[in-house]
Amino acid sequence: MAAAPLAAGAGGLLVPSTARAAPGDFALTMRLSPSQYHRDWHDAADTLRRRLPRADLVEDVLRRAKRAGGVLKGWGDGPVKGVEPTGFDYGFAWDPDTKDPHRKLDGETTQWYPQGISTSVDGYGGTVGGRKVVAVSWYGYGNYEYRGARISFIDVTGDPKQPRYEHVLLVEPSQLHGNDTATFKPVVMHAGGVAWVGNFLYVANLPGLLAPFKQGGVSAFDLTRMVKVQGADKRKAFNYDYILPLHHLYENRGGGRLRHSQLSLDRTRPDEPHSLVVSEFRDDGPRGRVVRWSLAPTGYLTDGLSDEDWLSKPYVQGAVAVGGDAYYAANVRGKKGPKDNEEDGENRKRTPKPGQLWLHKGRKGSPKRHGTLAIGPEDLSYDAGRLWCLAEHPRLRRVYRIDLRR
Repeated sequence: MAAAPLAAGAGGLLVPSTARAAPGDFALTMRLSPSQYHRDWHDAADTLRRRLPRADLVEDVLRRAKRAGGVLKGWGDGPVKGVEPTGFDYGFAWDPDTKDPHRKLDGETTQWYPQGISTSVDGYGGTVGGRKVVAVSWYGYGNYEYRGARISFIDVTGDPKQPRYEHVLLVEPSQLHGNDTATFKPVVMHAGGVAWVGNFLYVANLPGLLAPFKQGGVSAFDLTRMVKVQGADKRKAFNYDYILPLHHLYENRGGGRLRHSQLSLDRTRPDEPHSLVVSEFRDDGPRGRVVRWSLAPTGYLTDGLSDEDWLSKPYVQGAVAVGGDAYYAANVRGKKGPKDNEEDGENRKRTPKPGQLWLHKGRKGSPKRHGTLAIGPEDLSYDAGRLWCLAEHPRLRRVYRIDLRR
Protein backbone atom coordinates (compact mmCIF):
# COMPACT_ATOMS: atom_id res chain seq x y z
CA MET A 1 0.00 0.00 0.00
CA ALA A 2 1.25 3.47 -0.84
CA ALA A 3 1.41 5.98 1.96
CA ALA A 4 -0.40 9.26 1.69
CA PRO A 5 1.87 12.32 1.75
CA LEU A 6 2.39 13.77 5.19
CA ALA A 7 3.05 17.29 6.38
CA ALA A 8 6.24 18.02 8.23
CA GLY A 9 5.93 18.96 11.89
CA ALA A 10 5.30 22.65 12.41
CA GLY A 11 6.60 24.63 15.33
CA GLY A 12 4.47 26.68 17.65
CA LEU A 13 3.78 27.63 21.22
CA LEU A 14 1.34 25.97 23.54
CA VAL A 15 -2.06 27.55 23.15
CA PRO A 16 -4.26 28.77 26.00
CA SER A 17 -6.52 26.10 27.49
CA THR A 18 -9.61 27.78 26.08
CA ALA A 19 -8.40 27.85 22.46
CA ARG A 20 -8.11 25.14 19.86
CA ALA A 21 -4.52 24.44 18.88
CA ALA A 22 -3.29 24.98 15.33
CA PRO A 23 -3.20 21.68 13.37
CA GLY A 24 0.57 21.94 13.05
CA ASP A 25 1.02 21.97 16.83
CA PHE A 26 0.28 18.24 16.90
CA ALA A 27 1.76 17.31 13.51
CA LEU A 28 2.95 13.74 13.03
CA THR A 29 5.64 12.98 10.47
CA MET A 30 5.87 9.58 8.83
CA ARG A 31 9.05 7.52 9.02
CA LEU A 32 9.71 4.28 7.13
CA SER A 33 13.27 3.33 8.15
CA PRO A 34 15.74 3.95 10.97
CA SER A 35 18.31 5.72 8.77
CA GLN A 36 19.42 6.39 5.20
CA TYR A 37 21.67 3.34 5.44
CA HIS A 38 18.82 0.94 6.12
CA ARG A 39 16.07 -0.48 3.98
CA ASP A 40 12.50 0.33 4.93
CA TRP A 41 11.15 -1.65 7.86
CA HIS A 42 8.56 -3.43 5.72
CA ASP A 43 11.29 -4.54 3.29
CA ALA A 44 13.38 -5.87 6.17
CA ALA A 45 10.31 -7.72 7.49
CA ASP A 46 9.81 -9.30 4.07
CA THR A 47 13.41 -10.49 4.13
CA LEU A 48 12.80 -12.06 7.54
CA ARG A 49 9.76 -13.85 6.15
CA ARG A 50 11.88 -15.56 3.54
CA ARG A 51 13.67 -17.55 6.24
CA LEU A 52 11.08 -17.65 9.05
CA PRO A 53 7.62 -19.29 8.91
CA ARG A 54 4.74 -16.90 8.46
CA ALA A 55 2.26 -16.79 11.33
CA ASP A 56 -1.46 -16.25 10.87
CA LEU A 57 -3.18 -14.57 13.81
CA VAL A 58 -6.11 -16.98 13.97
CA GLU A 59 -4.79 -20.24 12.50
CA ASP A 60 -1.41 -20.16 14.23
CA VAL A 61 -1.32 -17.76 17.18
CA LEU A 62 -4.83 -18.25 18.60
CA ARG A 63 -5.56 -21.86 17.66
CA ARG A 64 -2.27 -22.92 19.26
CA ALA A 65 -2.40 -20.52 22.22
CA LYS A 66 -0.91 -22.05 25.36
CA ARG A 67 -2.48 -19.74 27.93
CA ALA A 68 -5.97 -19.62 29.38
CA GLY A 69 -7.39 -16.67 31.27
CA GLY A 70 -8.42 -17.17 34.87
CA VAL A 71 -12.06 -17.40 35.91
CA LEU A 72 -13.17 -14.05 37.30
CA LYS A 73 -13.94 -14.78 40.96
CA GLY A 74 -13.41 -11.28 42.31
CA TRP A 75 -11.47 -8.08 41.79
CA GLY A 76 -8.26 -8.82 43.68
CA ASP A 77 -5.93 -11.78 44.24
CA GLY A 78 -4.18 -10.44 47.33
CA PRO A 79 -4.99 -8.45 50.47
CA VAL A 80 -6.47 -5.57 48.44
CA LYS A 81 -9.94 -6.32 47.10
CA GLY A 82 -11.44 -4.14 44.42
CA VAL A 83 -15.06 -3.54 43.49
CA GLU A 84 -17.10 -4.58 40.48
CA PRO A 85 -17.19 -1.84 37.83
CA THR A 86 -20.48 -0.10 37.08
CA GLY A 87 -22.31 -1.89 34.27
CA PHE A 88 -19.99 -4.91 34.38
CA ASP A 89 -20.81 -7.20 31.47
CA TYR A 90 -17.92 -9.66 31.02
CA GLY A 91 -14.36 -10.17 32.18
CA PHE A 92 -11.51 -12.49 33.09
CA ALA A 93 -8.19 -12.62 34.93
CA TRP A 94 -4.82 -13.54 33.43
CA ASP A 95 -3.58 -17.13 33.42
CA PRO A 96 -2.86 -18.03 37.08
CA ASP A 97 -0.71 -21.06 36.26
CA THR A 98 1.24 -20.67 33.01
CA LYS A 99 4.33 -18.47 33.24
CA ASP A 100 5.34 -16.15 30.42
CA PRO A 101 8.62 -16.56 28.48
CA HIS A 102 10.38 -14.67 31.28
CA ARG A 103 9.09 -17.21 33.86
CA LYS A 104 6.64 -14.67 35.32
CA LEU A 105 2.91 -14.98 35.96
CA ASP A 106 0.97 -12.42 33.95
CA GLY A 107 -1.28 -11.43 36.82
CA GLU A 108 1.53 -10.88 39.31
CA THR A 109 4.70 -9.79 37.52
CA THR A 110 6.17 -6.39 38.33
CA GLN A 111 8.38 -6.59 35.25
CA TRP A 112 5.52 -6.20 32.76
CA TYR A 113 2.54 -3.84 32.92
CA PRO A 114 -0.57 -4.06 30.69
CA GLN A 115 -1.61 -0.70 29.24
CA GLY A 116 -3.56 -0.52 25.99
CA ILE A 117 -6.61 -2.39 24.70
CA SER A 118 -8.28 -2.72 21.31
CA THR A 119 -10.42 -5.35 19.60
CA SER A 120 -11.23 -6.81 16.21
CA VAL A 121 -14.30 -4.57 16.30
CA ASP A 122 -11.87 -1.68 15.88
CA GLY A 123 -9.81 -3.53 13.31
CA TYR A 124 -12.47 -5.00 11.07
CA GLY A 125 -15.83 -3.90 12.42
CA GLY A 126 -16.41 -7.27 14.11
CA THR A 127 -14.33 -10.42 13.82
CA VAL A 128 -11.11 -11.62 12.22
CA GLY A 129 -11.17 -15.11 10.73
CA GLY A 130 -14.54 -15.62 12.42
CA ARG A 131 -13.12 -14.89 15.89
CA LYS A 132 -13.71 -11.98 18.25
CA VAL A 133 -10.24 -10.93 19.43
CA VAL A 134 -8.92 -8.53 22.07
CA ALA A 135 -5.40 -7.08 21.84
CA VAL A 136 -3.62 -5.82 24.99
CA SER A 137 -0.28 -4.00 24.96
CA TRP A 138 2.36 -4.39 27.72
CA TYR A 139 5.66 -2.64 28.37
CA GLY A 140 8.75 -4.00 30.11
CA TYR A 141 9.57 -2.21 33.36
CA GLY A 142 12.70 -1.82 35.45
CA ASN A 143 15.43 -4.24 34.45
CA TYR A 144 13.01 -5.63 31.85
CA GLU A 145 12.68 -2.31 30.00
CA TYR A 146 15.11 -3.41 27.31
CA ARG A 147 13.13 -6.58 26.71
CA GLY A 148 10.72 -4.33 24.90
CA ALA A 149 6.96 -4.42 24.50
CA ARG A 150 4.47 -7.13 23.68
CA ILE A 151 0.87 -7.71 22.60
CA SER A 152 -1.47 -10.30 24.08
CA PHE A 153 -4.00 -11.61 21.55
CA ILE A 154 -7.05 -13.04 23.33
CA ASP A 155 -9.86 -15.06 21.75
CA VAL A 156 -13.07 -13.85 23.43
CA THR A 157 -15.50 -15.41 20.94
CA GLY A 158 -18.67 -16.24 22.87
CA ASP A 159 -17.39 -14.59 26.09
CA PRO A 160 -15.59 -17.66 27.50
CA LYS A 161 -14.78 -17.81 31.20
CA GLN A 162 -11.19 -18.79 30.42
CA PRO A 163 -10.29 -17.32 27.02
CA ARG A 164 -7.23 -18.64 25.25
CA TYR A 165 -4.46 -16.13 24.58
CA GLU A 166 -0.87 -15.76 23.45
CA HIS A 167 1.85 -13.13 23.79
CA VAL A 168 3.62 -11.72 20.70
CA LEU A 169 6.82 -9.66 20.97
CA LEU A 170 6.97 -6.32 19.12
CA VAL A 171 10.20 -5.97 17.15
CA GLU A 172 12.05 -3.60 14.85
CA PRO A 173 13.31 -5.44 11.74
CA SER A 174 16.63 -4.20 10.36
CA GLN A 175 18.44 -4.62 7.04
CA LEU A 176 21.28 -2.55 5.62
CA HIS A 177 21.23 -1.55 1.96
CA GLY A 178 23.19 -4.07 -0.07
CA ASN A 179 22.78 -6.78 2.56
CA ASP A 180 20.78 -9.91 1.73
CA THR A 181 19.96 -10.76 5.35
CA ALA A 182 17.81 -9.08 7.97
CA THR A 183 17.71 -9.23 11.73
CA PHE A 184 15.46 -7.81 14.46
CA LYS A 185 15.49 -6.44 17.98
CA PRO A 186 12.79 -5.73 20.59
CA VAL A 187 11.27 -2.26 20.50
CA VAL A 188 11.94 -0.34 23.69
CA MET A 189 8.87 1.82 24.24
CA HIS A 190 6.16 2.57 26.75
CA ALA A 191 3.35 0.85 24.84
CA GLY A 192 0.75 3.05 26.49
CA GLY A 193 -2.10 2.38 24.09
CA VAL A 194 -3.09 0.30 21.08
CA ALA A 195 -5.56 0.80 18.23
CA TRP A 196 -6.33 -1.96 15.73
CA VAL A 197 -6.73 -0.52 12.23
CA GLY A 198 -7.18 -3.22 9.58
CA ASN A 199 -3.88 -5.08 9.29
CA PHE A 200 -2.06 -2.48 11.39
CA LEU A 201 -1.74 -2.34 15.15
CA TYR A 202 -0.97 1.24 16.10
CA VAL A 203 0.85 1.54 19.44
CA ALA A 204 1.29 4.81 21.34
CA ASN A 205 4.72 5.53 22.72
CA LEU A 206 6.02 8.26 24.97
CA PRO A 207 9.41 9.78 24.09
CA GLY A 208 11.89 6.92 24.50
CA LEU A 209 15.53 6.35 25.29
CA LEU A 210 16.50 4.72 22.01
CA ALA A 211 16.07 5.57 18.34
CA PRO A 212 13.76 5.48 16.48
CA PHE A 213 11.34 6.12 19.35
CA LYS A 214 13.02 9.15 20.96
CA GLN A 215 10.46 11.63 19.65
CA GLY A 216 7.39 9.74 20.83
CA GLY A 217 4.30 9.30 18.67
CA VAL A 218 2.52 6.25 17.28
CA SER A 219 4.08 3.17 15.69
CA ALA A 220 2.38 0.75 13.28
CA PHE A 221 3.02 -3.00 13.38
CA ASP A 222 1.93 -5.17 10.46
CA LEU A 223 -0.15 -8.27 11.22
CA THR A 224 0.42 -9.65 7.71
CA ARG A 225 4.16 -9.84 8.37
CA MET A 226 4.05 -11.69 11.71
CA VAL A 227 6.41 -14.68 11.86
CA LYS A 228 7.21 -17.63 14.11
CA VAL A 229 10.74 -17.73 15.51
CA GLN A 230 12.92 -20.75 16.23
CA GLY A 231 16.42 -21.58 17.46
CA ALA A 232 18.74 -18.59 17.80
CA ASP A 233 15.98 -16.24 16.67
CA LYS A 234 13.74 -17.46 19.46
CA ARG A 235 16.47 -16.86 22.02
CA LYS A 236 16.90 -13.35 20.64
CA ALA A 237 13.14 -12.91 21.09
CA PHE A 238 13.39 -13.94 24.78
CA ASN A 239 11.67 -17.27 24.02
CA TYR A 240 8.48 -15.80 22.58
CA ASP A 241 7.10 -17.95 19.77
CA TYR A 242 6.03 -15.06 17.55
CA ILE A 243 7.30 -11.61 16.63
CA LEU A 244 5.31 -8.73 15.13
CA PRO A 245 7.45 -6.33 13.05
CA LEU A 246 7.35 -2.56 12.88
CA HIS A 247 6.02 -1.27 9.53
CA HIS A 248 6.13 2.52 9.91
CA LEU A 249 5.85 5.15 12.60
CA TYR A 250 4.65 8.71 13.04
CA GLU A 251 6.98 10.95 15.00
CA ASN A 252 5.74 13.70 17.26
CA ARG A 253 7.28 16.75 15.56
CA GLY A 254 4.72 19.43 16.42
CA GLY A 255 5.33 22.27 18.81
CA GLY A 256 2.45 21.31 21.11
CA ARG A 257 4.59 18.77 22.98
CA LEU A 258 1.76 16.28 23.30
CA ARG A 259 2.46 13.21 25.44
CA HIS A 260 1.20 10.19 23.50
CA SER A 261 0.12 8.37 26.65
CA GLN A 262 -2.94 6.51 25.35
CA LEU A 263 -4.52 5.58 22.03
CA SER A 264 -7.92 4.51 20.69
CA LEU A 265 -9.82 4.28 17.41
CA ASP A 266 -13.00 6.20 16.62
CA ARG A 267 -15.21 4.66 13.95
CA THR A 268 -18.50 6.01 15.35
CA ARG A 269 -18.94 9.04 13.06
CA PRO A 270 -20.99 7.83 10.05
CA ASP A 271 -20.12 10.74 7.75
CA GLU A 272 -16.49 11.10 8.79
CA PRO A 273 -13.39 8.96 8.27
CA HIS A 274 -12.18 6.69 11.04
CA SER A 275 -9.62 8.39 13.24
CA LEU A 276 -6.91 7.82 15.81
CA VAL A 277 -7.50 9.50 19.17
CA VAL A 278 -4.51 10.15 21.45
CA SER A 279 -4.94 11.33 25.02
CA GLU A 280 -2.31 12.30 27.54
CA PHE A 281 -1.87 11.54 31.21
CA ARG A 282 -1.34 14.72 33.23
CA ASP A 283 -0.75 15.05 36.95
CA ASP A 284 1.15 18.34 36.73
CA GLY A 285 -1.74 20.49 35.51
CA PRO A 286 -5.51 20.77 35.64
CA ARG A 287 -6.42 18.82 32.48
CA GLY A 288 -4.83 16.64 29.84
CA ARG A 289 -5.29 17.06 26.11
CA VAL A 290 -6.98 14.76 23.58
CA VAL A 291 -6.12 14.98 19.87
CA ARG A 292 -7.65 13.37 16.76
CA TRP A 293 -6.06 12.48 13.39
CA SER A 294 -8.10 11.21 10.43
CA LEU A 295 -7.25 7.90 8.77
CA ALA A 296 -7.35 7.08 5.07
CA PRO A 297 -9.07 3.83 3.94
CA THR A 298 -5.58 2.32 3.58
CA GLY A 299 -5.03 2.61 7.34
CA TYR A 300 -2.47 5.43 7.09
CA LEU A 301 -3.02 8.93 8.44
CA THR A 302 -4.43 11.26 5.79
CA ASP A 303 -1.90 14.06 6.18
CA GLY A 304 -0.43 13.95 9.67
CA LEU A 305 -2.18 17.13 10.79
CA SER A 306 -4.64 16.98 13.67
CA ASP A 307 -8.35 17.47 12.95
CA GLU A 308 -9.55 18.25 16.46
CA ASP A 309 -8.33 18.63 20.02
CA TRP A 310 -9.98 19.19 23.38
CA LEU A 311 -9.27 19.03 27.11
CA SER A 312 -10.10 16.02 29.28
CA LYS A 313 -9.28 15.99 33.01
CA PRO A 314 -6.38 15.10 35.33
CA TYR A 315 -5.16 11.51 35.81
CA VAL A 316 -6.82 10.17 32.64
CA GLN A 317 -5.44 6.74 31.71
CA GLY A 318 -7.67 6.04 28.70
CA ALA A 319 -10.06 7.90 26.41
CA VAL A 320 -12.48 7.10 23.59
CA ALA A 321 -14.52 9.40 21.39
CA VAL A 322 -18.07 8.16 20.74
CA GLY A 323 -20.08 10.31 18.35
CA GLY A 324 -19.94 13.82 19.74
CA ASP A 325 -19.05 12.68 23.26
CA ALA A 326 -16.01 11.21 25.00
CA TYR A 327 -15.44 8.76 27.86
CA TYR A 328 -12.40 8.81 30.14
CA ALA A 329 -10.94 6.21 32.49
CA ALA A 330 -9.20 7.99 35.35
CA ASN A 331 -7.27 7.05 38.46
CA VAL A 332 -8.36 8.22 41.89
CA ARG A 333 -5.40 9.21 44.02
CA GLY A 334 -5.39 7.38 47.32
CA LYS A 335 -3.53 8.36 50.46
CA LYS A 336 0.25 8.42 50.04
CA GLY A 337 2.18 5.63 51.66
CA PRO A 338 5.40 6.13 53.67
CA LYS A 339 7.52 5.13 50.67
CA ASP A 340 5.68 6.99 47.96
CA ASN A 341 7.81 7.13 44.83
CA GLU A 342 7.53 7.63 41.10
CA GLU A 343 6.90 4.67 38.85
CA ASP A 344 7.56 5.71 35.21
CA GLY A 345 6.02 9.12 35.87
CA GLU A 346 2.43 7.89 35.81
CA ASN A 347 1.78 5.42 38.60
CA ARG A 348 2.59 6.16 42.22
CA LYS A 349 2.58 3.82 45.18
CA ARG A 350 -0.46 4.86 47.17
CA THR A 351 -3.37 3.19 48.88
CA PRO A 352 -5.28 1.95 45.81
CA LYS A 353 -8.82 3.12 45.11
CA PRO A 354 -11.29 2.11 42.39
CA GLY A 355 -11.01 4.11 39.19
CA GLN A 356 -13.72 6.31 37.75
CA LEU A 357 -15.43 6.54 34.38
CA TRP A 358 -16.20 10.04 33.16
CA LEU A 359 -18.58 11.20 30.41
CA HIS A 360 -17.73 14.37 28.49
CA LYS A 361 -20.94 15.41 26.70
CA GLY A 362 -20.19 17.27 23.52
CA ARG A 363 -16.53 17.35 24.61
CA LYS A 364 -17.15 20.82 26.01
CA GLY A 365 -17.26 22.13 29.54
CA SER A 366 -16.30 19.74 32.32
CA PRO A 367 -16.69 15.94 32.25
CA LYS A 368 -19.18 14.36 34.66
CA ARG A 369 -18.64 11.19 36.63
CA HIS A 370 -20.39 8.25 34.97
CA GLY A 371 -19.48 5.23 37.08
CA THR A 372 -16.83 3.20 38.88
CA LEU A 373 -14.01 1.19 37.29
CA ALA A 374 -11.66 -1.43 38.69
CA ILE A 375 -8.59 -0.32 40.66
CA GLY A 376 -5.81 0.84 38.34
CA PRO A 377 -7.80 1.48 35.14
CA GLU A 378 -5.94 1.88 31.89
CA ASP A 379 -7.09 2.29 28.28
CA LEU A 380 -10.58 2.06 26.82
CA SER A 381 -11.94 0.60 23.57
CA TYR A 382 -15.49 1.12 22.28
CA ASP A 383 -17.61 -1.85 21.21
CA ALA A 384 -21.21 -1.08 20.16
CA GLY A 385 -22.58 0.51 23.33
CA ARG A 386 -19.97 -1.11 25.55
CA LEU A 387 -16.45 -0.30 26.69
CA TRP A 388 -13.49 -2.62 27.14
CA CYS A 389 -11.06 -1.71 29.90
CA LEU A 390 -8.24 -3.30 31.87
CA ALA A 391 -6.54 -2.92 35.24
CA GLU A 392 -2.74 -2.77 35.44
CA HIS A 393 -1.70 -3.32 39.07
CA PRO A 394 -0.17 -6.70 40.02
CA ARG A 395 -2.65 -9.08 41.70
CA LEU A 396 -5.48 -6.71 40.70
CA ARG A 397 -5.19 -7.24 36.95
CA ARG A 398 -8.40 -7.84 35.06
CA VAL A 399 -9.66 -7.41 31.51
CA TYR A 400 -13.34 -6.53 31.41
CA ARG A 401 -16.22 -5.02 29.49
CA ILE A 402 -18.93 -2.69 30.74
CA ASP A 403 -22.31 -1.96 29.20
CA LEU A 404 -22.96 1.77 28.91
CA ARG A 405 -26.71 1.14 28.56
CA ARG A 406 -27.07 -0.26 32.06
